[in-house]
Amino acid sequence: MTITTQPSGTSTKIWPSDDEVNARYPVFTRANTGEVFTDASSPFTWSLLGRVVYEGGYRDALFRIGAFAPSDFGPLETGKCTCVASFGGYVYINLSMSRVLGVRAPGMTTQAIDQSFFGEHPDVPDYVEHPDDVDEARSADIGAWMGAIFAPAPDPNAGHARDIDAFLAAVPDFSGLSDGQLVAYARRVVDELRPVFATHMFNLYSANIATGVVAQAAGAAGLGHLTSAIFAGLGGVDSAQQSFDIWRISRIVRRSPELTAAFDAGLDGALGRITGSSSADAAAFGEAWDRFISDWGFLGPSVWELRSPTYASQPRIVLHMIDGSRRAEDDASPEKRTSSFAAERQAAVAAVAAALEGTEAHGMFVAAAGVIPSLLPAREGSKVQCTRLVNHVRDVMKELGRRHVEAGRIAHWSDILMLQDSEIDGYLEAPESWGRTIVERRATLTELESKVPPFIVDGRYPDLEDFRAPEREVTRAAVGDVLQGIGVAPGSHTGRVQVVTSIEDDVDLEPGDVLVARTTDSSWGALFLVAGAVVVETGATISHAAIVSRELGIPAAASVPDALGRLATGMVVSVDGSTGEVRVVSE
Repeated sequence: MTITTQPSGTSTKIWPSDDEVNARYPVFTRANTGEVFTDASSPFTWSLLGRVVYEGGYRDALFRIGAFAPSDFGPLETGKCTCVASFGGYVYINLSMSRVLGVRAPGMTTQAIDQSFFGEHPDVPDYVEHPDDVDEARSADIGAWMGAIFAPAPDPNAGHARDIDAFLAAVPDFSGLSDGQLVAYARRVVDELRPVFATHMFNLYSANIATGVVAQAAGAAGLGHLTSAIFAGLGGVDSAQQSFDIWRISRIVRRSPELTAAFDAGLDGALGRITGSSSADAAAFGEAWDRFISDWGFLGPSVWELRSPTYASQPRIVLHMIDGSRRAEDDASPEKRTSSFAAERQAAVAAVAAALEGTEAHGMFVAAAGVIPSLLPAREGSKVQCTRLVNHVRDVMKELGRRHVEAGRIAHWSDILMLQDSEIDGYLEAPESWGRTIVERRATLTELESKVPPFIVDGRYPDLEDFRAPEREVTRAAVGDVLQGIGVAPGSHTGRVQVVTSIEDDVDLEPGDVLVARTTDSSWGALFLVAGAVVVETGATISHAAIVSRELGIPAAASVPDALGRLATGMVVSVDGSTGEVRVVSE
């Protein structure tokens, strides 16, 4: 759905922390942001992190790239975010600005930018030229940046990882801090997060440019079907590593009759049954479990929203992943699935390069293909580092919320997040005066999350009526019908459809099933271990579903319109991860 026409600023805000639609850069999209803000953002999350971290860090990255100058933006003000914004509580990224980058970047186009974000999504509006989009000075700066990113470089995330390790090692004892000191400490973490997010956006645009160059060149050579192979088998992708770890734990369970029996008895109480045993198998599981939670416990659904659960706070999510993975045979290991990918990638690069020999595109293609193995993992790595700090803010606010639950002022710790950053100091002075506000906002949030936000906002702040029911009326696909998306992970697979709407649900995904979802985020990775293929409604070549599918050796199609409505659990479909074709075999 696309929201258009009505001038910005004419609608009453649906959500207190929402932003205005920017008149100069008016087109926003949920593409990519749905991976980290799947659900609506709480007022505290967006008012604390949105303006300073996400808007400020985004601008920092664009200035570093050279695509924009500070004069292209207004001041950083609450409610007036430009690069990223909240509408109806849902977080959007500014598409207009990315298209300007496509105009100003040498050798790039707005179409290539759109392809990297959406694939062939039908709701994407046409690019409308603005007289200020062309800027020769900015183009020269971007050209210098592109020359730099196409050359080998050290890991851009290594310094951040060390700094975050040191910062988290010096965490104060929360019990010794007053309520006001806890809030002040949360605000301090924001200062640590902004430069990490700036690096993440720098990495994202670097990856977008490189993948866009490769896709354009492969298409020009008549070998577009090889694009997904060029992006596969890279290794070192953080968002896929947790899946490898889950697989290893699932093998411990599968090979142990005792652990298998513990899971067969049901997930409720499974950890207790295992930790209560003194066997060697139970000890091996416990050691692997503790390591996993230590390494990945900060992850979860809608991972940058502070009220969201994590693996550490809701371990059933992880247990369910292990439960599904243990049913898969050893031959389904991700290592075996991807054993040929490196050679296939090299062959695909060689084929496209040979077809482009003697053309202007040859040199840029070779350079871009050469840095893909570092740029795509860097994009995922910086997202993980951001998530570590976001989770630290979550821990701080959980402590504050817990105290006020115990004092009888709020019903749940996350109610504290119904307040904006500008309001929370007033709440601490007189909590009783904010009770009605918290209850009303919680009710509004429940209503917002019962609906699907518009995928595109084009020049107009949306009304609540613009949010639709989770499943709109579409014609169910029949045998022989083909749903066309874009191929983002090579290979083909035929299997039973399993529609999944939330990782928090107990998903009955059997080995070989075709996982169908609206979008996926980092908490979904282990489900891919069981899936035979993945189909998502949104995303493109560098979305989470695409990157993780390629690393785990699973065919995937992205940007498949209305996949959740047209496909139903139990159908059998054939997925071609090179062409993006999803064909219904039986109903």
